[in-house]
Order: sequence, then C-alpha cells, then structure tokens
Amino acid sequence: MKMKILVWTVVVVFVLVVISGAVWYSMRPQIITFDDGDKLTLLAVDYGKKHVSPATRKAMTTPTNTLVLWVRQQHDPNQYAYFQYYLYDKAGTACVMGSGGYGGNRRGNDVVSVQFPAFPHRAGSFYVRVEESGNGGQELSDQKFVIHNPAHSSSASWTAAPLPDTEQDGDMTVALKKLVAGAKMPYNRGDGDDDDAINKGVQATFNVQINGTNAIMWTPVSFEMTDATGNHVNAMVYPQQNQQILVQSNDVTATFQYGLWPDEPWKMRVEFSKQSGFDNTELWTVPAIPLDPGKQRDFWNNRKGNNAVFAETDVGGLHLKVYRAQYFTDMPPNSNPQGGLNVEVDPALPDGMRMTVVSLTDDQTNDVNHWDSGGGGRAGKGGGSIYRYQLQNVDGATNLNLTLAIHKSHYLEFTAKPEMAAADSSDQSNQQQ
Repeated sequence: MKMKILVWTVVVVFVLVVISGAVWYSMRPQIITFDDGDKLTLLAVDYGKKHVSPATRKAMTTPTNTLVLWVRQQHDPNQYAYFQYYLYDKAGTACVMGSGGYGGNRRGNDVVSVQFPAFPHRAGSFYVRVEESGNGGQELSDQKFVIHNPAHSSSASWTAAPLPDTEQDGDMTVALKKLVAGAKMPYNRGDGDDDDAINKGVQATFNVQINGTNAIMWTPVSFEMTDATGNHVNAMVYPQQNQQILVQSNDVTATFQYGLWPDEPWKMRVEFSKQSGFDNTELWTVPAIPLDPGKQRDFWNNRKGNNAVFAETDVGGLHLKVYRAQYFTDMPPNSNPQGGLNVEVDPALPDGMRMTVVSLTDDQTNDVNHWDSGGGGRAGKGGGSIYRYQLQNVDGATNLNLTLAIHKSHYLEFTAKPEMAAADSSDQSNQQQ
C-alpha cells in the first residue's frame, strides 16, 4: 500500500512539474535577437479600438478594431535602426505589413505599438517576423513571435462574382478578368527567398474602356480591400517603377503588395488614374529645379535650408509649390534613395483628385527614377499638404525638370475570390496566360 502511495505521489509530482514547465514555457517572454545584438521583446497583444501600453499604461484608440502588438525595441542608440513587422498565417500562404517600428536614433530602448488591420481571423494562431534595416544592412529574422488569435471569427462568407466582372463609373467601363494571389513580385525583400510570402503579391488584370474604346492610358493606382472577417488593407501601385504595370493586348495588369488571405473573397475598391493624354489645363512643367546638397533628414523638413520654394502656380483650383530638390550627402553612392523632392498642394487634394508625376528628368534629359514616399502630411502652420518623392540615379546631376498633372480619378468596386499563382510561375507574363 505504501508503495502504491509512493508511486502515485511520484506520478502526481511529475505531472505537476510538466504542467508547471508548460505554463512557464507558454508565458515566457518571446524575444527576437538579430545578428548585431539588437533585441525585440513581445510584451503584450490586444485587439479592439482601445489599446493600453503595458509600459506607460497610456491608452490609444484606433478607428476600427485592430490587432496591436506591444514590443520593446532595444538597439545601439548610436546606430540607425528601423524595424518592419510582417504577419503571416501558419502555412506562410500570405502576409501583411504592420504599421509600427521607427527609423532613426532614439534612446535605443523604446516600447512601440505595431498595428495590423488584417490577420487570419479564422485561424487559432499565426506568427510575426521582423526585418531590421540599419547601418549593418538588412536582416529578416528567422525567429518569430507566435500570436494566439485574440478575435477568432466565425463570420459568414461573402459570395464572389464570376470573372470577368464588368463594372461602370460614368464613361468608364472596366472588366476584372483575373485576380491572382501569391504572384511573384518584381523585387525581393528580406533574404531574397522567392517562396517567402514577404516576396509575394497580387496581380489583377483589367480591360479598361472609355466610351467603348480601349483606354490603356488609364491604370489602377490604388486598391482598398476588405473581407467578411473584418480585414482591411490598402495597396498602392506605382506605374513609373518596378514593372508594376504591364500592358498586353489592351489589358492592364497591376502587381502590388499586400493583399488579404486568399481563402476569402475580397471586396476591392480600385482607383483608376490616367497616365498620359492630359489636357493642357491639367499640366504644369517646372524646368531646371536646383539639386542641392543636403542630409536625408532635411528631406522631411521642407522649411529648412535648401528646401526653399523654387516655383509655384495654380492648377485645377489648387495652389502648387515645388521646393528645391536635394541629393543626400550622407548616403553612399548607388544608394536608394539618393535624393528627394517636395511638392506642396494647398489645399490638400480633395477626394477623387490625384497628382501624377508625368515626367522627371535631369539636366542631361535622363529619366530620374522616383517613387512617392507618402503624401498628405501637413506642411506647417498656414501651409498645405506635402507630397514627397524619393529619387534615385541623380549622381552628378545639377538640376531636374518636372512635369506634374492634377486630374480626376475613377473608382470601381468588385467582389472576387483570388486564385493562387502556379508554384513554378517565373514572371508576370506567365501568370496571366
């Protein structure tokens, strides 16, 4: 009898030790450590509209229900560091980018909120990887934060329209002919793994007509996507760069990041913008904009130093100012970016209006690669909104020639379920056949 009691005591103690170990393991802090010693610690996860920092107890609100990760970011305060967060489903089918992290030198020990407006609601868990950019280059973490779903969804599914789906806005008629998830992007992030969802995107193929005539000069430039579980993401397309727009046989294919998870139909609100054929009343050409030396941080402060107003005019009822451009003296040769250009619009562009860079060349008439780094920020007291363009291949240039267009967009809505790209697809052309 005593032997049985002893055996059962040992068993109970063993079980308790195992349970305690499992509890401890599940509650231990999750940490991602980079090769340079920088460290990220997951402090808390919450979901909803109100979010409370576990470090300061200060609350913040989001306009919609949002997944928020609270992360302590520790790095050498004397080194530049920027952290970008990517949320994946467990199978790695797709991912979305979070808003959070920061660039620049702070104390080197900050608690930040990282917001994700989309995640696999119907899954029990998913994970987050982080890419660090800094003085040591780029590194995509092999370690992951494992996130247990705080908002498991049993929402009803939406019904997708069969393709092609044709919709109309005024004199524009657009047919969505194909929607492909998991498509190869024309560039790589992270470690360059083509099979990683961080390097996958979406391809949408349209036929666009104005008054019954093919109009390939109208291309999609933005996508607003939602699904039945409450996810919401926005994606931009930049026709001037990275082969994100492909025209074949009067069809226009846009390639962009990031979409939603492909097991759900998507509602898409697509903005179509004209890329050529503008009326003279929509255009403004500014020749010989000086390209002055400056530091990258000055690019974000248009009121200082060489960022003085160079030219201004009125187009379409808006007042436009172009500031002196900069090439960055604190960036190495062949860096990305090499310079910047600020344009101010006052008042801010109203809904349905867009500003397009029709052409940007240097003093030798060479095309200057550029991309919109985010527009709409306030220019300061009494000012309009600033639209910022980062520049490449400006080494040796002394000035720039710019043509802008202020024009209206068309918006059309579709509900479609994406198909998955073939595993052996190697280029954009193959994925549209």
